[in-house]
Amino acid sequence: MAGFSSSASSVLRLLRNVLWLSLPFLAVLVTYFAFDPFRVLYHYPTYDEPMVAIPNRDYISTQMYLNTYEKRPHQSFILGNSRTLAFHVRDWEPYIQDTLAFHYDASGESLYGVWKKLQFVEQHHSALKNVLIICDAELLAKTTDFDTPILRKDPRIIGTFSFDFQLSFLKSYFSNFYFYQFLKQRASGTFTPEMANVLEHRRVYYDPITNDLILPDINQEIKSDSAGFYNRNSRLKVSRKPGISEAVIGAEQLRQLVAVRNILTRHQTNYQIVISPLFNQKQLNPADLAIMQRVFDTKRIHDFSGINDFTNQISNYYEESHYRPLVGRAILRQIYLSTNKK
Repeated sequence: MAGFSSSASSVLRLLRNVLWLSLPFLAVLVTYFAFDPFRVLYHYPTYDEPMVAIPNRDYISTQMYLNTYEKRPHQSFILGNSRTLAFHVRDWEPYIQDTLAFHYDASGESLYGVWKKLQFVEQHHSALKNVLIICDAELLAKTTDFDTPILRKDPRIIGTFSFDFQLSFLKSYFSNFYFYQFLKQRASGTFTPEMANVLEHRRVYYDPITNDLILPDINQEIKSDSAGFYNRNSRLKVSRKPGISEAVIGAEQLRQLVAVRNILTRHQTNYQIVISPLFNQKQLNPADLAIMQRVFDTKRIHDFSGINDFTNQISNYYEESHYRPLVGRAILRQIYLSTNKK
């Protein structure tokens, strides 16, 4: 009996030690559920409050669609990656004569994501009167889901388990002491240099009606001191390397492009496909463009890649990855006015 008592005491001491060692982890875990930094745990009617944790735009866009589609039966959609921030719904509406348009984009969007979103919208009985797809070689190349939490597809649109999706964000919170920077900023209300690569220090506004993504702080910087903004932006000082992108459309891309076309054809959608004018001045591979022109109506594909008036102007860009709404407005005028003349 003495041996048994000694063993029991040892087990209790071990459990106490494990508990004490676990307390910091449990405390951090509580903050994750209390603050929901990535806005994926609980329901939010809008996402127009300031967020310092960079969110999953695919999830936000899908939730905003589900929050609004019954009260505002959407008939028109802007689809694509974060470069769609140059295209605002209210700039698009005059050309399509529709006040129920919705911006259904995702960060690092893929061809797979565009296809699945069209399916998702169709399943929810939304009309597909007008569709504007903003794409580039990066979007066309990707035909599966991502592993990175902020780029993963919302499980509701691709039919995967929500648990895996949620677990990826929880792991991200603990990874590389991300929680420390998040909690430090939340407690102090200020940003330090080491937070720059993990937290969003500039305001990002999500329109609660259209789901447009707007960058008010950067827009104000450019408005106040345009020359200074571009002089300070070292990422725009790198030399361009014009050329032709590698061909990315293979058998799976072709299958998904045809699936997208079939949905648009089924709904007799007035669609337009814009190939983005990227700062690097890379031209979409002619082989990829030729395939897209065979799959879709050639007159509905508008290639702004390569060297042109848009890509020649540094002031058309926020940085090397995203062009500004003034470019989006010019593209809309060009594609819709030219289409109406034909």
